[in-house]
Amino acid sequence: SGQGRSTTHVQVPTTKSLRGSSYFNPSLPTKVIIHGYNGDMFLEPLIKMKGEYLNRGSYNLFYVDWSVLGPGPCYPSAVHNTKHVGTCIAQLVQRILDIGTDNVHLIGFSLGAQVTNYASVKLRPFKLRRISGLDPAMPLFITADKDDKLDQTDANFVDVIHTNALVQGKIERCGHVDFYMNGGIIQPGCWAGGQNPMACSHHRAPDYFAESIRSLTGFWGWKCESYIYYLLGFCPHNNHQVVAGEDCIVGTEGMFMITTNADSPFAIGRWTDAMGLLKTPNALNKFSLKRDPFISDIDQWGKLEGNFNNVEQLPTPYSQDPNGDDWPYFNHIGTNKLTKDYIKKIIEQDNDRYDESTEDNAAAHLNLLKHAGMSNAINQNEGLSDFRKRLQLKEASVVERYSSPMYNPF
Repeated sequence: SGQGRSTTHVQVPTTKSLRGSSYFNPSLPTKVIIHGYNGDMFLEPLIKMKGEYLNRGSYNLFYVDWSVLGPGPCYPSAVHNTKHVGTCIAQLVQRILDIGTDNVHLIGFSLGAQVTNYASVKLRPFKLRRISGLDPAMPLFITADKDDKLDQTDANFVDVIHTNALVQGKIERCGHVDFYMNGGIIQPGCWAGGQNPMACSHHRAPDYFAESIRSLTGFWGWKCESYIYYLLGFCPHNNHQVVAGEDCIVGTEGMFMITTNADSPFAIGRWTDAMGLLKTPNALNKFSLKRDPFISDIDQWGKLEGNFNNVEQLPTPYSQDPNGDDWPYFNHIGTNKLTKDYIKKIIEQDNDRYDESTEDNAAAHLNLLKHAGMSNAINQNEGLSDFRKRLQLKEASVVERYSSPMYNPF
């Protein structure tokens, strides 16, 4: 443990080392930092945390070095040993409780984040104040029971940062509040310099947390209902923003998206133009839409682009009418081309189509009538009126779909 810049080795089975010659002060907050698989307490961002905390104020700092139980390349063996490490940490916390303080915050990186669960389980019925999970390890924890993985039952407040989901870290929510940094999978700047982008992204989690300890800018995230909503483009920046990292407010709940810089300092602060889209003149505003569902650049990661993940551009889902008729507005137009200007052009063309003051437009309506499969025996005026009503109903259905609460991010 350390207060100031000294270090003491703690003998866990007794309280003598804490009450005697150590620098442990029960009046100060206690931080317990836990490394991950094939690592040790000298991992650079974890060492940086020590300096950031001691420059911020006075703390009791503990590093849990379980490197002898989690070396590579045998990952399953390291996973098996996480229970034993959690038991030892629980004994340490119990010694701290015996001294008369419960102000303990566990901070675990990767497999170390899963270790915190076993410490919590061993301490029951006592519940820790706070656990911070830094990109909790995914392999062998996907189908684990709740008592075998980090979740929000492990402490009064569990906050989680995701940076390499679906590879080394978990994609599923693990805490009361989960922050997905730059989409949560690949971090900006990790493709540079020939480094392993996955390892780099995974290690950005402790990098971000260490910077958050004294950052005046802060890592601010905006609310998102789910990761599926994010992938579908229904999580634009909004005013519901909270800060991640050391200063995350206890009691915060939900899922939040955060953008960062590619290099240190990573924090970029609050998003200040959350309502910009609604204030911008929009061709769809006359239909009372809450947002433009066809904007081509949903976010900086290209979600919903026609060429997203190099998929060939296909017609939008509304290019064909459910009743079998061609839907003339967006027929054979890829989602990447459905910009606001394009929609405005379509609406202007549609207004011309409804104008029957000229013979040319009347002839065009007759062609549409024939294209829809209507018999010439039907009265042309009645048929044209019916066709116009059908187009208007289809247009209204699109407006209703995108005005519903399910698609309303605000």
